[in-house]
Amino acid sequence: MNAKRTVVRTAVGLTVFLSGYLAAELLVAPLLADRPAIKRQYFVRDVDHRMPPDDPGIPTNEDGIRSRRRAGDFTPDGYNIVFLGDSFIYGYSLELEQTIPHVVEARLRERFPERDVRVASFARVSSSPLLSYRQLSDIGARYRPDLVVLGLDMTDFHDDIKYEAMLARAGIYRWYDKLPMTLAVFRKVAPRTFWRVHGWSLSGALPEGVFFASGAPLSETRPYLQTTLRNLDAIHRLSASLGARFVLIVLPRSYQYSDRESPLSWEKTAYDDLGPFSTEPFRFFREIEASLAYPVYSLLSTFLETEVFPTCFEDDPHWNADGARVAAERIAEILEVEIERPTAGGP
Repeated sequence: MNAKRTVVRTAVGLTVFLSGYLAAELLVAPLLADRPAIKRQYFVRDVDHRMPPDDPGIPTNEDGIRSRRRAGDFTPDGYNIVFLGDSFIYGYSLELEQTIPHVVEARLRERFPERDVRVASFARVSSSPLLSYRQLSDIGARYRPDLVVLGLDMTDFHDDIKYEAMLARAGIYRWYDKLPMTLAVFRKVAPRTFWRVHGWSLSGALPEGVFFASGAPLSETRPYLQTTLRNLDAIHRLSASLGARFVLIVLPRSYQYSDRESPLSWEKTAYDDLGPFSTEPFRFFREIEASLAYPVYSLLSTFLETEVFPTCFEDDPHWNADGARVAAERIAEILEVEIERPTAGGP
């Protein structure tokens, strides 16, 4: 009798636990979906996860971009630049005045006082070229861009494939917005099993790890880089349709230029500092840049040569204010050249 009661109690307890867990997954998680901490998770309920409009804390304007300017301030008589990118361009943990787009605008307004340069930052945490394309398609025309600049991060190759799978509800991503907590726990508690199931469900379409592009030889990763390349081409064509030129700037992570940065970073185990394949993505673009219809610039040498240290936060991989300034000053130099170029005739 006691054994039977134990079985019944266990069954009831398990039922209550599962019911509570599913209630949290299905009912509570949607209520938390718009919180920044949730949006930074690997599994997001909303693929685009754009920022809320008119949020004074960030701050955002009416389109949910990090700016104190309204879309109507970007008039055709000035020179308008739209920045695309993820948390590095957005300026994670930085004040607005310390972010790359803000510093670049200040430098360019000094250099071209007659051009009335204005910069709009569409960047946001965990964005990618695919999501940047979707956002530029939706609101880009409102900012009348003369130049569109995308800062490519080393996680973008992974994120582009992931977000495409989410939009297609392929493999394990069939449940990304229904069971985000379950999938997140699965990934954290049993990572090796998670990635096996992940790869099997997608038939190998997405390699393991967000830094796969710099963790293996280019001969192995090249096929997986084509997704991002297609999205970059799409951004170039869209920019041209908006009357703007497109410029790609490839951003390095600290592990590609130093073994001293961010010693307490929460993602330190995801890559090898100065590893043997760490700069393969830069070699990828060097090999193909002559065939591309848009210019490609690398900031790797800028960070290899800078005397500024540290460029990153001690416990976070993002650039601190000094690192962002190093990047912004070089990007401003690049854009000075681009602004002085004759207007392109088409895509």
